[in-house]
Amino acid sequence: MSAQRASLCLLATVALAACSTPQPVGDAAANDGAQTAPDSTVAPTDSSVPLPDASAVGDSATTTGRTVPVGRCGARRGRYFPEGSWVYTDVTSAPTRANSEATTAWLERAGGWGNANRFQLDTSFVINEANASTRRVARSTADPIEYSADCDPNVMFPLPAGGRIEGHVDYVCPARAGGDINEDCHLIVVDFEANHLFEGYAVTFEQDRLFSNCSVRWDMTRDVWGAPPTGATLPPVAARNWGIGRDCTGPDAAGFPMAPLLITIGDVMSGRVEHPIRFALPNNRMQRAAAAGQTGPVYVWPATHAGGPTQLDPNAPIYGSRWRLRASFDPSARGLDPANPVVRAVVYGLQHYGMLLADGGEIALMAEDSTGCAASWDSLWGDRGSRVLNGIRPSDFEIIDTGATEAGWDCARNAAR
Repeated sequence: MSAQRASLCLLATVALAACSTPQPVGDAAANDGAQTAPDSTVAPTDSSVPLPDASAVGDSATTTGRTVPVGRCGARRGRYFPEGSWVYTDVTSAPTRANSEATTAWLERAGGWGNANRFQLDTSFVINEANASTRRVARSTADPIEYSADCDPNVMFPLPAGGRIEGHVDYVCPARAGGDINEDCHLIVVDFEANHLFEGYAVTFEQDRLFSNCSVRWDMTRDVWGAPPTGATLPPVAARNWGIGRDCTGPDAAGFPMAPLLITIGDVMSGRVEHPIRFALPNNRMQRAAAAGQTGPVYVWPATHAGGPTQLDPNAPIYGSRWRLRASFDPSARGLDPANPVVRAVVYGLQHYGMLLADGGEIALMAEDSTGCAASWDSLWGDRGSRVLNGIRPSDFEIIDTGATEAGWDCARNAAR
């Protein structure tokens, strides 16, 4: 065992003791076929990545000030966005929405979480890392599936050697090229040197061509959301063009950046998740509109879009809503092991930073795949596997107040990006 690995194991032991779906439209012009081969100078993602060193702080704009585990396996210390962004805002004391209890009760009556009401982890996402030497690849103009005008045109996507898309061993999405989309096949690549986060939806790299239904490049030095709106009435349209833009989707259905919201091995080994967690509900358990005939689908800041929710009920959960686990939550009372490192870290995160309703789906919480990391999910969550958190109920949460709802699909892109 290396000295770094040993020190991190000690860190984890001490921490344990102390705690005893986008709408596709339009197209993008790109240089088809240019720079199509993945770079060979970046370490393949099947190599072992060490756990984060709490003392390792870089000098980029994203690593000054308070830092958290970031990047592949959560093996770096840094941030994806400025320290004052909602991504790193502790919401322990934030006020709740007026219908918070009505919404959590509604969800329990409707069947609770997806997948037979199991509060479970999806560990299929992959965070790849690039640098200045990584080749950039333009989206093919021969893409048979329309490009979303909501998303960024002409993104040159880095493809590190050995990289992977969500749920697969390489960049190939078997159901994607030349046909219908049967899988999300998200691609996430972060370049900490350039302070850029690249995210794509329905991505595949085949026959020297990159196909993507939607690609976004985030500038990690900028907070393009600002403070949440206050009160029951939203400010004028010109003042609420946050994120990608009003009514704009992205690789994430709600318009969120995905990488900052994924649970990583580094988060767990640090003893606490210090960011909100991406979560999903079935579409028939999310609000399209408060009543028939009203404009929808609705969402709430910091989301900029809603996917395909179907419920017509003012108390149904809303896209973008931020759910905070109650401070009084007792893991043991729900059959959870409070000494388990995953339980400990995620419960802390849910109580301090909450979870954000970002997509439609059956598996509640989103995490990064641990393949190649210095620790694995199997080694951390024990016999209960990905259901290590199962037992947590909707009524164990409060929904914080992030202002009035917005509705619609008429994207007005944010010029501040």
